[in-house]
Amino acid sequence: MGKKLYLLCLAIFLAIPSFSLASTREIQTPSLIVSDGSGSYSDEQLGQLAKRAQEKLEEILALWSADAGLERFGKIRVVFDIPRKGNYSSIFYWEAKNGRRVRIVRVYGARELPQMMAHKLTSAVFPQKDKLIRNMMGILSEAKLGNPLTFPMCGFSCDEWTVAFQNLGLVLPLEKLGPDHGSWGMEDKGGGDLRAHDLGKQHRAYAEAGSFGQYLLETYGINKIKRFHRLSLDKERPWKTAFGLSLDELEKNWIDTLKSNPTVKPVNVSLLTDLFKQDPEAARNKARNLAGNKQ
Repeated sequence: MGKKLYLLCLAIFLAIPSFSLASTREIQTPSLIVSDGSGSYSDEQLGQLAKRAQEKLEEILALWSADAGLERFGKIRVVFDIPRKGNYSSIFYWEAKNGRRVRIVRVYGARELPQMMAHKLTSAVFPQKDKLIRNMMGILSEAKLGNPLTFPMCGFSCDEWTVAFQNLGLVLPLEKLGPDHGSWGMEDKGGGDLRAHDLGKQHRAYAEAGSFGQYLLETYGINKIKRFHRLSLDKERPWKTAFGLSLDELEKNWIDTLKSNPTVKPVNVSLLTDLFKQDPEAARNKARNLAGNKQ
């Protein structure tokens, strides 16, 4: 009986060749090392989370026609943790392990569909110091492949949020969104502890980055965005080299397209305008609740 049970377990294990249990709290997939930072997941639950994360990464790699960067950086470590207060449901940062820099994606609260996981996995695939470039690409991935309730969308499109900010005269010039966190209404406490001290400004900045990224995708395509990312690693924001226009010209064209964008629903823009006008800090959560109730 014991031998039959052993053979049955072995057959089940071999039937899933892409995933291996490295320890009771860590699972390796082809591109990820997935662990439980909460201490609350069973091995079966952690296995399902690892499978979901690997599948999401493969969708991202297909969208961007990219590889996971395993030869350069090794596997991405994904840690599923308990929910945290605030607006960050996933974060990406670097950590030193055994004398080597390792990419870390920490996902907070994953019993339901994770938020921002596609965004932060994209940041791990395309490491980028410039926050504007990083968020343009990450929010674009989340909008196409992730959870629509994720910040800054919160159940609506970044385009609709941006038009709402236009209505209120609150659109931030893209050149004012620096490569660091300060100009985004945020500060980095270190060790992945990133906090917003101006929630309204943070929301405006992120939504605009997502909307602008979508415009660049629809106008110039994935390859030019990837080229822009690659060139920016050696040169500060090479807009003209990559797209043939200055940032001012690109920004004007982007804003002009929003005025006639058929996917921007006036009823949604009106709702978001009112929510943000009433309370910029609470607008995101109220919008997410309204959108979630409609699903």
